[in-house]
Amino acid sequence: MRNRTLLSALIVGSLLFLAFASTTMLAQRQTGNSPSSSLHENKPKKDKIKVAIIPQDNQRSWTKDIMVAELETALAGGRFEVLSRDSLDSIIAEQKLANSDLANPNNAIKVGRLGSAQYIIVAKCVSVDVKEGGINIGRFGRREKKMTAKINIQLINAETGSVIKSENYDASDSTASTQLGSLGGNTSDAPGQESFTKMMKTFAERFAEVMSLEVPFETTVAMVRDGQVIIRSGSGDGVKEGIQFDVIIEGEPIRDADGTILDRIFNRVATLRAVKVSERITYCDVMQTYDPNTKMADPAPNLARIQTDMTVRQVARITTPPPRRQ
Repeated sequence: MRNRTLLSALIVGSLLFLAFASTTMLAQRQTGNSPSSSLHENKPKKDKIKVAIIPQDNQRSWTKDIMVAELETALAGGRFEVLSRDSLDSIIAEQKLANSDLANPNNAIKVGRLGSAQYIIVAKCVSVDVKEGGINIGRFGRREKKMTAKINIQLINAETGSVIKSENYDASDSTASTQLGSLGGNTSDAPGQESFTKMMKTFAERFAEVMSLEVPFETTVAMVRDGQVIIRSGSGDGVKEGIQFDVIIEGEPIRDADGTILDRIFNRVATLRAVKVSERITYCDVMQTYDPNTKMADPAPNLARIQTDMTVRQVARITTPPPRRQ
């Protein structure tokens, strides 16, 4: 009887052990030791940054629409959300502001704040000069136009009202059209609009690059693997190949006289460069690592200094594309 009881206890214990082991293995499969699972599940949620675009121009009304359209296109698909023109127009109407009133920076900032924008882009067409020329032979004619445009674009912090960046752009473009008598040719503004659109596209793309560096962007380390660091942000967040990041850790606090923490000193651990960008993650090469205590660079990159969930901050864009890893 005693042996039978002992045997029963052993059988029950074995069954419980097997059930526990099966549950543990299943949980491991579900939570995943695989990189793709753990990377995405731990990825922090990042809200898009709201931006209001306020155009200014007292010369030609159509330049405003083109400036807004090209800036919207340049900022699309990344980490910025541009407030719609209809929303801004509604706010402007509610505030009983005329378009000329938006030349006042305070009014532009007010409109952006009412739209809950975190940043405001003020795009101003400083000047548009058009020189015309051409020849006519009988009923046939050829008309040429050369446009020179100067644009100023400012990035403003909606909360503080301070100008973060002010960029000036200028360029020229020529167009030509042919006509037959009074039936052919273009309208007087069409060639100018075509040239202005082409130039504004370039200006907007350049400013989008500037803005991506001026507006704070942080993410975290997801994994260190095969000599690379994988971060929890990708093309969906506006990351592109060649962007440079710093891996940082929080250091000592800066306190006010009453002990209130005003800010914190961050120590750099490593410098990374994006070399392969997916929609949700980015693979980075380690360019340099640092001793966070002495702030001295290591003789050779020491990947042991980089840990999962460390903060990663965008710091620069490298113009030369990084070499492809074999």
